[in-house]
Amino acid sequence: MIVQEFSFPKDQLHYFIGLGSLITANLEFEGIFDLIELIQNKFENTTLQFFNRELILNYNHIFYAAYHTLKTFHLKRNISDKLGIEFLLYLAANRQIKKAIEYFGLTKRQINQGTIDFCIISMNSNLQIILSEMLKKITAKEKELDLDGQSYTKYENIKKYFSIDKNQIETVLKSYRLTADDKISKKNSIENLYLALEDLICEKMVLLSLEKST
Repeated sequence: MIVQEFSFPKDQLHYFIGLGSLITANLEFEGIFDLIELIQNKFENTTLQFFNRELILNYNHIFYAAYHTLKTFHLKRNISDKLGIEFLLYLAANRQIKKAIEYFGLTKRQINQGTIDFCIISMNSNLQIILSEMLKKITAKEKELDLDGQSYTKYENIKKYFSIDKNQIETVLKSYRLTADDKISKKNSIENLYLALEDLICEKMVLLSLEKST
């Protein structure tokens, strides 16, 4: 499990995030909701959510969503009354719960394939204890979550979902004095595109948080 600790004194937020995957067998879709309820009831100030990685750009995409989720609840600007759903809304950068669940929520297909991805958000440094409880309850094995892969196909799919056009990408790149067509290598080119896309997704999350307060 990948563990990161975050502290934002100005926002009065200090929390831990755990990201990983579980290899499961014979797990029913309804069993996921039972597991979420059990973990959140047993561990105070903890949110467990499973998600679909297909439109997740990178780890920062998840970290930004978690930050905005906690901040909106702290400021009482949350859209949903459930932290897990709010987290999916910020992953989707969209206030429509149905759309957020459709594109970023766990699917039956993922469960049938036997690998599911999770995010634990806790106000305490107890993520390993929570993970152990999860593994025990559904008889699963842990697998590292890898979101480092970059491809033009993934880039185009994510850009399309978030309705981001080429001009927006180029504007961000120019602000960094970069271009989409890097002359050094294709690797640098895709890294630049991901950098711009990350900025624009983050901007959409910010706009979503402000939309609730207006």
